[in-house]
Amino acid sequence: MTGQPQDQTMTGQPQDRTHQAQQAPWNPFATLEQVGVLALGAVDLVLDQLRQAAAGGQGAARRSDLRELVADGMRDLKARGELASRRVAAADSDNYLELMARRAIERSGRTAGAAQPDQAVPPHA
Repeated sequence: MTGQPQDQTMTGQPQDRTHQAQQAPWNPFATLEQVGVLALGAVDLVLDQLRQAAAGGQGAARRSDLRELVADGMRDLKARGELASRRVAAADSDNYLELMARRAIERSGRTAGAAQPDQAVPPHA
């Protein structure tokens, strides 16, 4: 740009050719070594997570309210199971939300009918 010849590193042509000539051929042992290092890193990460989980488990086992904690967990799991089974049963017949809406309408109709017993419902002809 200033009228001076460009540096060879800017063009990249002569240096690329020498770099390609100096580049070592594919080495399967180097690739295997890289895979091994990655695998060891993954194993170390998993073991670290297991150590942390074990430390947390020991902390939970030392709690004085462990019995209540387990009982609460069991109640929560039971409630989740009941809800899930209702959703599955309702999904077989109708849409769950539609079923709940119909039930809510029926309940509101019953409560409105109980509050006003003097009004007679006309029969369907």
